[in-house]
Order: sequence, then structure tokens, then C-alpha cells
Amino acid sequence: MKPRSIDKNYNAIEKCLQILSMFSLDKSKFSIKEICKQLNFNVSTAYRILSTLEEYGYVSRLKNKDYVIGTQALYLSAIYTQSNHLEQIRPIVDRIRDISGETASFFVEEEDDRICLYRAHSRDEIRHNIEQGSRLQLNRGASGRIILAYGKRQKDKKGFYKDIRDQGYYLSINEHNASLFALAVPVLSNSDKFVGAIVVSGP
Repeated sequence: MKPRSIDKNYNAIEKCLQILSMFSLDKSKFSIKEICKQLNFNVSTAYRILSTLEEYGYVSRLKNKDYVIGTQALYLSAIYTQSNHLEQIRPIVDRIRDISGETASFFVEEEDDRICLYRAHSRDEIRHNIEQGSRLQLNRGASGRIILAYGKRQKDKKGFYKDIRDQGYYLSINEHNASLFALAVPVLSNSDKFVGAIVVSGP
């Protein structure tokens, strides 16, 4: 049987992560009232956790008392960037954007989704409405198909995903958006380990 102190610490950590997981590209700030309502926390619990997160730089409190993600997240992002090939991939994605004139992106597999880690937007006004950090379904879109063909779930040795591996790319038209095409290719390390998918997309 676990000591109560361990359970208490675990619960506190879980509540911290629940609060941090609320923040997204669509909603980047919350009042303490919104946090309490969404997570069913009492005010004193939410305030105590937010104060700790603020002390360590994971959230910041605005003048209107709303909370936003803090600067410590940028530091963690820099560490993640360094350890996930992004420093090498960014200039490649930028170059693809410059040559094609279309938006280029880099996606990785994360649990049951794909996450856009880097995006170089087309210089045209028409853009695909996805930003860095966006989390999307794996079973839709060109980058999702590449991840399913090459990634951890590496689908069937025959058939559809084998065809993708054989041709080395996947082209989707009107699959994620009725007015867009997307062409994705796998990114492999020097040891042929699958890293992610680079995709170029446009109207």
C-alpha cells in the first residue's frame, strides 16, 4: 500500500499537468474561475497550484488576473527542438517553401495524433489553417499517411501503406481541406530511423 504522502504528491503533480494541458493554440489564457469550472477544482486548490507554476515560470499572471503559459515553456521548447532534429530540419523546410512557393511543414507522431513541430508559411495570402503545435488525426492528410506507413504503428506489409513505402511519398488532394493538395515524404535519420514527415501543401 502506498503511503498517503506519495498519493498526495501524485495528485498535486496530476493537477499541475491538468492545468497546463488546458492551454492551446485556440485558447491561450484562462481565469482562475474558468480553470476551476473546467477541472472541477476549488479556488484554493487552483490558486495554490497556479502559484507554484508561476513561481517556477510555467505560467504567468496578467494584469487582468488571467493566466498564460510562462517563459519556462520556451526553455523546454528549446530543449525539445535540440533533441528532435529541428535545428537540422528547419532550413530544409524553409528551402522547400522557397522553392515551391507553398507552405511546408514538419510533423511527428505523438500517441494517436500527428503534431506540427515546424511550419514555414507560403508568402501568398491563401494559407492552410494549421500552425506550429497543432495536433491532428493520424488517419487523415498526407503527413498522417506517411507517419502510419513509416512510424511506430507501421501499417500492413502489403497493400495501401506498402504502396506508400514503395513509392516513397504520398499525395493527397482535397482530403483534409476541399481546396488543398498536400505532398508528404518521410524524414529518415542517418541510421534509417523514421523521424517524421515533411509536407508541402497549397491550393
